[in-house]
Amino acid sequence: MQQCWRRSSIARRASWSLLEQRNRRGPASRSICSKGYVPARTDLSSSSMVFRKGSRTIKFNLFQNEISGPLSSWSAPAHDKTISSTIGRGFASLSTHHTTLFHRYQMLVDEDLVHHDAHQVEALQELERLRLELLSYKLPPLPKMPTPITANKSSSNESSSSSSSSSFSGWFGFGQSSGETNRIVEAVSSVLRPAPPRGVYLHGGVGSGKTMLMNLFYDSLIQEPWNTEKQKIHFHKFMSMIHKRMHQARNNNINGHNVSDAVLPAVIAETARQGRLICLDEFQVTDVADALVLQRLFTGLWRDQGCIVVATSNRAPSDLYLGGLQRDRFLPFIDLLKESCQEVSLWESTVDYRLIQKVESGEMSSLWFVGTEGQVALDHLFQDELIGPEQSTRSMELTATSGSQRTIPVPIANTARKIARFSFADICKKALGAADYLVIGEHFSTVVVDRIPTLTLNELNWVRRFILLIDALYESNVKLILHCDEAKQASDIFVVENKAEVAANHDEVFAFDRTISRLQEMSSRSYLHRKWTGRSKARQKKGNEY
Repeated sequence: MQQCWRRSSIARRASWSLLEQRNRRGPASRSICSKGYVPARTDLSSSSMVFRKGSRTIKFNLFQNEISGPLSSWSAPAHDKTISSTIGRGFASLSTHHTTLFHRYQMLVDEDLVHHDAHQVEALQELERLRLELLSYKLPPLPKMPTPITANKSSSNESSSSSSSSSFSGWFGFGQSSGETNRIVEAVSSVLRPAPPRGVYLHGGVGSGKTMLMNLFYDSLIQEPWNTEKQKIHFHKFMSMIHKRMHQARNNNINGHNVSDAVLPAVIAETARQGRLICLDEFQVTDVADALVLQRLFTGLWRDQGCIVVATSNRAPSDLYLGGLQRDRFLPFIDLLKESCQEVSLWESTVDYRLIQKVESGEMSSLWFVGTEGQVALDHLFQDELIGPEQSTRSMELTATSGSQRTIPVPIANTARKIARFSFADICKKALGAADYLVIGEHFSTVVVDRIPTLTLNELNWVRRFILLIDALYESNVKLILHCDEAKQASDIFVVENKAEVAANHDEVFAFDRTISRLQEMSSRSYLHRKWTGRSKARQKKGNEY
C-alpha cells in the first residue's frame, strides 16, 4: 500500500511537470496561475482541469475554454482557446471543426490522461458517426408550440381566434373535426420531415468510460446549431424535471376541464426547446411512474420533435426495468429505444478507470483506510463516488452451487455497479469457505471490507478465511478497498510474536506472507488496470452446468 502511495505521488509529480511546461507557454494558464491558483487534477467526467486555491476550486473546460467557479467571469486570451494549464503539444487543434473524436481521444491517451481501451475506441466509432451525421443534418424548425397551459380560467378562450382554437383542440381534443384536421396535418408533416440521425445508447460496467466518451462527444459539438441545440443532464434529474412540469400542468384547469391526461405534449415541446440533442447520463428505470410515462414521452421527443438521444447506462436496453411493476406496459419503449438509438456495449471493458484515476491522480492516497477518520472517508467514497448520489444499495443473497447449495448474505450491494460492501464480521467471522468467496468475486468487480481488526494466533479461523478471501478475489481481478481499525499496512493485520518459531506449527503464518504480497499488488497500477474476469467465469460456470 505504501508503494501505491509512492507511485501515486510520482504520477502526480509527472503530471505537474507537464502542467508547468504548459504554464510557461500558455497565456491562459499563466493568467489562471497568476491569480494564486495551482493545478490540482484532471476531471475527465467533465473534460476539465481543476485548479485549487486554498479551499476554493475552479474548473477549466479542456475543449470549450469555459471556467466555472470563483473566476467564472474571467476569460482566457483569444490565442489560447482550448486548454488552460494541462497538456501542451497539439491541443490547439482540438477546437477545430475537422478534429475527429478519435483524434481527441488519442491526444488524451498520449498525454496519459486516459488509458487506451479498444472497446472505447469501438464505441467512439458510433459517436463519430453520429457527430458527422449531425454536422451534415439540416435541423428543421421546431413544430408549433402548443397553447401554454394557464391557471387563468376566464381568459383562456376569450381572445382565441379560430386558428388558435383549432390548434388547441388538436392538442387537447376539445373538438372532433378540428382535432382530426390537426392530426392529419401532423401526420403529413411527419412524413415530409427528414428523419433525424439515429442516436447512441452506451451501456457497460462501472468505470468503463461511458460518461467520459459521451462528454467527449458533447464537448466536440461547438458548431451551429448544435452549440445551442444540445443539453446534457443526469437521467434522474431529467425525469424529476419532467414530473415537476407535469405536476404543475395538472394543477391547472381551463374552463373547468381537467387536462391531466393531455399535458404531456406541452411538456414534450418545452423539453425539446431546451435542445434537440439530449445527452442522458446514467439511464436507469427503477420507478413505476417513470416506466409508464417513458413511451409517450420519448415518442413525442423522437417522432414529433425530431430529438436525438445519446445515453449511458449500466443496463442493456432489454434489461431496463427488469422485474418492475407492470413491465409489460414498458416493453414497447424498449423497442422504440432500439429503433431510435444504436446500442453499443462496453461490458467487455471490465477495467474500472474511475477508480484508477482517483488513485493515480492522488485524490485517493491508496485503497487503504484506517481508524475513525478513515471510516468517514471510506463512507464518503463509497456512497458519493463509487455508488453515486443518485444510486441506492440493498442487501441480497448469492447462491453457491458447489457441493451443497447454500446462500451467501451480502449486506450492502449495488448490482448495477457491481459493488459490494462487507464488514469483517460479515465475511470472515461467519462460516464461509473458498467456494463462497469465489462466488462473491464472480458477481462483484469491486469489494469493500471494513472494520478489520488486528489479528493474532487466537483468531486463526478468521485469519484462514481472510487468506481465502484475498486469494479468491485476486483470482477474478476484483478491486479491493480495505478499512482497518489500526493496521496501517498489510503486514500489520496479522501480528505474530516469535514468527520463526511459531511458523513451524502454523501454516497460516507462511500463507499470510503471500496474502501480504497480494494485497500490495492489488493496490498497484498494473493490477488496477487488469480486467475483472468474474463475469466471464460466471458465464463459463453456468455453461458447464448444462
